[in-house]
Amino acid sequence: MDTCEAVSDFDRVLTDRASHIGYMQGSEKVLFIKGGQGGSIYGYRNRYLDLAARVRRKYGCSVFVAATSEDDKASHDGEMRTVRELVNDPAYRIYYLGISKGGLIGCWYGADEPRIRRIVTVNAPLMINFHNRTRPALKKLTGDRLTMVYGSRDPSYPYIPFVRNCAAVRILDGAGHNLENSPVSLSSLVEELLLFDLR
Repeated sequence: MDTCEAVSDFDRVLTDRASHIGYMQGSEKVLFIKGGQGGSIYGYRNRYLDLAARVRRKYGCSVFVAATSEDDKASHDGEMRTVRELVNDPAYRIYYLGISKGGLIGCWYGADEPRIRRIVTVNAPLMINFHNRTRPALKKLTGDRLTMVYGSRDPSYPYIPFVRNCAAVRILDGAGHNLENSPVSLSSLVEELLLFDLR
């Protein structure tokens, strides 16, 4: 389990028609966390809030945590606009963590967002619009921009061969869709796969 100093809330919580975002102010380095469909900005047992506090404290990053809405394109555009407005630094860059459907959204729209330096997805469902949306997006994410993490008990696990040529893949033996029984913590994955060049 991740440990962190107790944090009561984000610095700001922003809500509009398409977006619900928790924000912790930091530097021009941005960790953007996009949760799964129907989840909150806090995550299960405050997982995202605790991760945000840990990353800001350790790396000095600004952290945004966004809930996933039904209109993923409108919410993504609004979220990226919010990052631009609040970070207000022309040199900002985004390190994107997408959980479940939040990972798909990062793949679908992240390839066209030049400020996104790297994307890590965790258990992004490969059976949703794979041929029409996901595969074309994966082909645009070149180099080391994308790592896809899957638990061996996640429903998408059997489909991993379809993405191996497009992305680095990390398997978590025994882990399910919500990372239950995972051999590593979410914060360890973020530090190892997403923020490794910020140390």
